[in-house]
Formats: sequence, C-alpha cells, structure tokens
Amino acid sequence: MTKNILSSIKINDVDIPYEVISRKIKYPRLEYRHGHLKLIVPAGFKEHEKLVNKHKTWVYRRFVAHKQRVLFTADFELHSGRTEGQLQEYVESLIVPIGNELGVFPRKVAFRQMRTKWGSCSSKGNINLNTHLKYLPEKLIEYVVFHEMVHLIEMNHGPRFKKIVQAKFHEHKTLEKQLHGYWLAISEKYAV
Repeated sequence: MTKNILSSIKINDVDIPYEVISRKIKYPRLEYRHGHLKLIVPAGFKEHEKLVNKHKTWVYRRFVAHKQRVLFTADFELHSGRTEGQLQEYVESLIVPIGNELGVFPRKVAFRQMRTKWGSCSSKGNINLNTHLKYLPEKLIEYVVFHEMVHLIEMNHGPRFKKIVQAKFHEHKTLEKQLHGYWLAISEKYAV
C-alpha cells in the first residue's frame, strides 16, 4: 500500500503545503478544498513537484481566495447551541404568521442537509430547508423561510418576487451578503 506524501511548494514567498495521494486513477488532478491542497495521482506517479509547479498560478489563486474567505468570515459567529429540533420548532413558529401575511402555506416543510443552498421550494408547494440554518441568527432564518414561502407565489426571482421580498426586508441585500458569509464560515468549520 502506497503512503501519502506530504510536501510543500513556495510561491511568492509563501510555503503552501500539499498532500500527494495515490489512487487507482488514470490521470493526476489537483484539489484545493477547505484550505488544503491535494494532488491525487495514479499509483507510481513520480512527478508531483513538476505537476504542482506547472499549476502554481492556480494553486496560489486558490490559496489567496481561501485566506480572504477566512478573513471575511472571522466576524460571523455560528450559533452552535441550537439543535436541529430547535431549528424545526422555530421554523414552525414562523410558518403561520408568514403564511397569513402572504396568503399561502406550504404543503410540507422538510429539513435536510444541503451542500449548495439554504432552501428550495418545489412546484408542488413543498419547502426544503437546510439543517445548517441552525447556525444562523433568527433574523436570517426568518428571511430564508420568508424567501422560500414567496416562491409559493412566484417560483422565479423575477420582479414580482423581488417586490414581495423587498416590501418585508428592505435590507435584503445586506441579508444576502450575510447569508453568503455564514455559508463560507460553515463551509470552513464543518467542511460542507
């Protein structure tokens, strides 16, 4: 069995560590996830340094982008004391008042871990919410629930949708930026 190799590359006076992982694959590839560079190579591949050097611009860009994300998310405090059950209870307490306000109610609300979004609404009137919402402040949870319930009226993000959201949340652009920041913070901490 081949052992993983730990190494590093110096780019612009920065040492960037990486791990070489041998697998049963045909072609080598680079991965940069959650601040870690990995070079996945076929068994017996010996030119990992040459390959990393060939793609050092890409590596450096990923490294810098990761550092910027870390700085950007430093001020986002994750609410780790809330359980998924407490999240569900809070969301359930929002459904009736928001439904009364909008004049629509979801057929079903489900919770699951999602890798790319906070929530979704189906054309059948079902709403799915990301369990990672439990890490957010209540205001952002309310915004996401409201956003998904507006989709019960307007499925796309067109002018009618935006008008309804903006009427309730004048600061919607700020909330969207905060959601992005929390997503990055959760991704960094929990490798989403």
